Formats: sequence, C-alpha cells, structure tokens
Amino acid sequence: MQLAHHFFDILSSTVGITCLVMVMMLLIEFVNVSSSGHLLEKLRHKPFWQVVVASLLGLIPGCIGGFTVVSLYSHRLLSFGALVAGMISTFGDSAFLLFAISPQTAPALLASLFAVALVAGFATHLFLKDKSFYSSDMHTLEVHEAHEHKQGSASLSWRNIKSISFARAILIFGLALYLTALGTGAISHEHGSMPQMEGQTALAGHHHTHDESCEVHQTEADHHHGEEEEHHLHGENLVFGLLALFTLVVVLFCSEHFLQEHLWEHVIKHHFLSVLLWTFGVLFALALLNHFVDLEHLIAENHWMNWVLLFIALGIGIVPESQPQFIWIYLYAAGVIPFSILLASSVVQDGHGALPLLAYSRKSFLMMKAVNIVFGLLVGLAGFAFGF
Repeated sequence: MQLAHHFFDILSSTVGITCLVMVMMLLIEFVNVSSSGHLLEKLRHKPFWQVVVASLLGLIPGCIGGFTVVSLYSHRLLSFGALVAGMISTFGDSAFLLFAISPQTAPALLASLFAVALVAGFATHLFLKDKSFYSSDMHTLEVHEAHEHKQGSASLSWRNIKSISFARAILIFGLALYLTALGTGAISHEHGSMPQMEGQTALAGHHHTHDESCEVHQTEADHHHGEEEEHHLHGENLVFGLLALFTLVVVLFCSEHFLQEHLWEHVIKHHFLSVLLWTFGVLFALALLNHFVDLEHLIAENHWMNWVLLFIALGIGIVPESQPQFIWIYLYAAGVIPFSILLASSVVQDGHGALPLLAYSRKSFLMMKAVNIVFGLLVGLAGFAFGF
C-alpha cells in the first residue's frame, strides 16, 4: 500500500521537526537565563519590535524561522500580532522552489510578504492587544535570578560534566543521535514531491513543442532544479546541525540545576510528547488525505476563473504543509495565475512552521489562520483591483 510505503517518511519528518523545535526551545531557554532574562524581556515589552523581528524571522527560507517564532510565542515573548506577522512572512520550503524556478520573482514576493506582515502584525496588535489566545499550558520563561546566579546555573563549565544525571544522559544521547541522523541523511527536512505539469518548464511563460531539442532542454532544467534542491537541503541540514551542536555543548557543560529546572522540566517534559504526537498526527492525516485525493493535480487540472482559484488558494493555505503551495508557484511560473494569487496563498501558507503551534495552543493556531485568511483575501482583492 502506498500509504504504508510513506509511513517511514512521515515518521522521519515527525522526528526531524520535533527535534528541531526542541533544539530551538532549549536554545531560547539558555539565552534567556544566561542573560538574566533581560535580553528577551526587552522584546516582551516592545510590541513594535516584536512584529518587526517576527517578520524578519519568517523571511528565512524553510521552516526554522517559523519554528523560532512559535517557540518565542509559546514562551509568551511575542504577542499574537507578532505571531501573525511571522506566519505571514514565512511560506516554508516553498521559498526554495521559488528561488530555483523563478529567482526573479522571489525578491518581489519576499518584499511583499514582509510589507503585508508588518501591516497585519501592527493591525492585529492594535485591535486584539487586549485579547489572549495563550493556552493555559503555555508558560513564561522563569529565571529565579537571585538563587540561580549564585550557582552559575546558566554558565558553562567543564566541571559540570563530571557527574552525568539521567536527564543529562538522555539529552546528550538524543542530540548525538539527531546529529548522526542529520549527518548520514537518515533525517532530512525533505521538501516532498513536486507536481510537474504537462508542458511546463522553469522558464515562465515560454511554450515549447515536444520535439527532441525541447525534451533535452526539459531534462537539463529538471537536472538543474534537482541540483538546486539538493543544495538547499544540504544548507538547511548544515544550519540544523550547527544549532544542535551548540545545544549539545550547552547540555554537556551547563549546571545540573539549570539542566533539571529549565531544560528538562520546562522544555522536554512540558513540550516534547505533545509536539511529537501532534506533528505525527497532522502529517499522517495529510498523507491519508493525499492518498485518496490528489489535491495538487486536482487544482492543476481545473484552471477555473481567478476568483475561484483565489478562494481555493486561501483554503489550501490552511494546511500546515509546504507541498500544496508548490502548485501555485508552478501555475504562476507558467503564466496561468497572476502574482496576487501567489501572494495571497503565501500570506496564508506557512509550511511546517505552524505545526508546533497546534501542540501549544489550538486556539492560537485557529485564530492566527483566520486572521491570515482575512489579510490574504484583502491582498488578493487588491491585486484584482489594481491589476497585479
């Protein structure tokens, strides 16, 4: 069965996403405590800069920026408006595909997303600043300043590795396993299969006949795209590996108090299982849906009016997955849809970036998606009105 064939890929993606989210949360915990809470607390009380920082983080290609925004929000260091801004500016792994097949479009899309993210973030904060969408399970970062600094709890020392507790051993083993899996390719943040439409090439708007020279050109283009995709994957894995390596250093040399009180109690025990189960559940449900309904080809084979495509794009953008977004990039590159539909879809879509949010706060996820759909619709309607 095809679904059973993809089970290992789903499990691999689940583990990879969960590990990366945990690494980001561990690092945020370390930065917060090592700076006595002052560094991130400054961000907490500056909503303007929260929106700007979240919007910039979202522009990072791939999901790492989205994961960072969600991690900061889960610690109540970002407002809901900043969360909205960060999720608007990010569109996950689709950024890599866009840079590969239409590099001239990528800067315009990123600049447009940043502008929309700022407007949406400020507007959301202005109108919803008195509303709280935090889950009761979400917690603020704790510092215990007076007690902890006497013990140097967030400082690193080689003496701390002399006695390895159970929690430290588990974290060391887990991080070492994650680094090994990244290095060997056992875990990789795959971009998934990309839909290939008939007659389409990397050159937007160019039409070719099916003669031998065009077939050779298509093969060369596909090979080039494959090399670009592999290059981006290696780059992502390198970044993930460096973050995990630094986290391993922190785990090895931090004090036992900091490790037990913050890394183990506040991060691993509080978040690991919920992020793992929610991520697996959503990815498995999406695979099950795709097994019975091929959404990408369904959309590709039904080139209806732009109004219909706009609403379909907004609806598909709700799915916390990058692959459905690929179809809009291909349709735009082929000259089938206007830029406004691609932009509207990107506003709503956030790749895997919002997956951990489902584990932290379902209410925040649903409200964030609702707000982003509103702004995505406004962007699409403005595009139709002004002809872009």
